[in-house]
Amino acid sequence: MGQAQINITPNYLSLARYGISVAEVMQIIRNGIGEEPVSEKIEGVKRFGIVAKVKHAKENIDAIKNMTLRTQEGAIVALHQLCDITIEQGASFIKRQNLSRYMVLSMEVEGRDVASFVQEADTIIKKNIDMPTGYYIGWAGDFKNMQEATEKLLIIIPVTLILVILLLYTAFNSLSKAMLILINVPFGLIGGIIALVLSGIYLSVSAIIGFLAIFAIAILNGIVLVSFIDELRIKYPHVALRDLLKNAALLRLRPVLMTAFTTLFGILPLLYATGVGSEIQYPLSVVITGGIVSSTLLTLLILPSTYLLFYQNQHIVEEQTTDLSRKKNAL
Repeated sequence: MGQAQINITPNYLSLARYGISVAEVMQIIRNGIGEEPVSEKIEGVKRFGIVAKVKHAKENIDAIKNMTLRTQEGAIVALHQLCDITIEQGASFIKRQNLSRYMVLSMEVEGRDVASFVQEADTIIKKNIDMPTGYYIGWAGDFKNMQEATEKLLIIIPVTLILVILLLYTAFNSLSKAMLILINVPFGLIGGIIALVLSGIYLSVSAIIGFLAIFAIAILNGIVLVSFIDELRIKYPHVALRDLLKNAALLRLRPVLMTAFTTLFGILPLLYATGVGSEIQYPLSVVITGGIVSSTLLTLLILPSTYLLFYQNQHIVEEQTTDLSRKKNAL
């Protein structure tokens, strides 16, 4: 519901008949109703506005209608004889942004993602509605937040990938091992996507943050496993790489599972959260839960296999070199 407003519309024929200008009517309205000061009272350095307001002007519309004006001939004319005075329901409040008025229409999107809804709705509006000059439609809320977050992520994610590759290369002194660990990342993302599909949740800003968390967890699991495999290769150079990978996966099974379960136990409260903010926490927890499960399982199964493909020939050469060195030492 809006607020009651007094609408005073000048009747130009009546004004011309009595010889009264619109400016005179506006001055009476500003001073008598709007309480604009007509003069000032000065007391030292202080100044006080003197207001000559009409009694009960804002309480009774009849008081406004009976306001009098004097014509050039000296006749007294009531305001309702010069203007059409009515009470109308106006806006309860007026919103402005960038010095322009705007109106908000709120809606809840259910059963589909926000991005596709906005795209379809915007197409229908442009096709069926002829917007007057000076009017335009803008989308805000979750859609705008997602757009802004996506634009920032388009810059942050490539920079993060470059920094991660540099750190991995610095840690292992090998670009191939850095890429091998990065191959592990899609395994976690697959679990997050499957979890979103099974839960019926659409992609949102919180879900994207969950994927970023899964990215970090997948990198961590890959570093743990690859570094341990390298230690075993240095310690047991004469052992076949396939056996080393099998033992590494079995020995690192407990630490990797402990990391996964501790993270899952920390996420469980978010899965069953209710109340304010739960709509943000739930997509985040669903993505992280699915990503942890897939990343943990696939890391222990696929990463050793890819490691075998990358370094089988190199390990054979190293093994042969070790055998030759051992034979020379024996001779």
